[in-house]
Amino acid sequence: MSQTVSIKPFPALTPAQRLYLDINGYVVIENVLSKAEVDKLLDTIYKIERVYRETGALPAACSHFSSTKEDFFRIDNLPHIDLCFFEYVTHPRLVGMAEEIVGGTVRLEQSDAHIRRPVKHQTEPESYGFHRGINPGFSYIKNGLYHFTFVKTLTNLTDLEPGDGGTTVIAGTHKISEDVDRNAIVKAALDDPRIIHEVAAPAGSTLLFFESLMHSSGIIRSNKDRVLIIAGYTPTMFQAWNGYDPDPVFVEDIAEDHRALLTGSQKYGWERKLRRLETPASPSE
Repeated sequence: MSQTVSIKPFPALTPAQRLYLDINGYVVIENVLSKAEVDKLLDTIYKIERVYRETGALPAACSHFSSTKEDFFRIDNLPHIDLCFFEYVTHPRLVGMAEEIVGGTVRLEQSDAHIRRPVKHQTEPESYGFHRGINPGFSYIKNGLYHFTFVKTLTNLTDLEPGDGGTTVIAGTHKISEDVDRNAIVKAALDDPRIIHEVAAPAGSTLLFFESLMHSSGIIRSNKDRVLIIAGYTPTMFQAWNGYDPDPVFVEDIAEDHRALLTGSQKYGWERKLRRLETPASPSE
């Protein structure tokens, strides 16, 4: 399945978006995906759930389920399951945003798709379940820009209004040391909910965030399904997260740039790419 590789935008974020991300640890970019792309992803995710409920089957050998509960269905390791998933994780704009924030060439670290439904007997607000996936210490500053080594693009495939359970974050916690007690951070945030932000955005919008940011899936107070897809990106010398290694047969027949994105094979050129991304263009360029 050889693919033509599209040009990644750089810079992929406006100065205002970059500043918002730096301060808060996340930024929402609306309407990254078209309606046709959203509809195809939705149809595919619901089909996977329907087939699983009927047969118990995985959609592909290298994929796995993190949860198959009625209120939380999640399929992991997506690229080789369906073309629409592959196109999402290799989306030039999403990869461009990830490279801008990581500071160099990236690889796919993980990918998953979720269907979340209202939880019966939900308690509030202790049930947020705030967490972070990586130590905030894995950041650095280069040429005055803040970078982090694990970023995620989370795209909501259903419209999110307040109360629909959009991803909820404690703004700014991506820079709070791991030495600070997490429970104390959560308690402080609950005492002043102005710093607890819930994403509300139209379908096809992408939440770009540092994995060090304390975040949760949000509380669904409406009766709507919340369907989303996530890709996580890291520098190319990192290994894939457990259970997210690419299918070796699948990657044999894709474009070289896409193969490098899925496998991390360009790890030796990362610093050179970093310099290229962060060197301001001359007036003649």
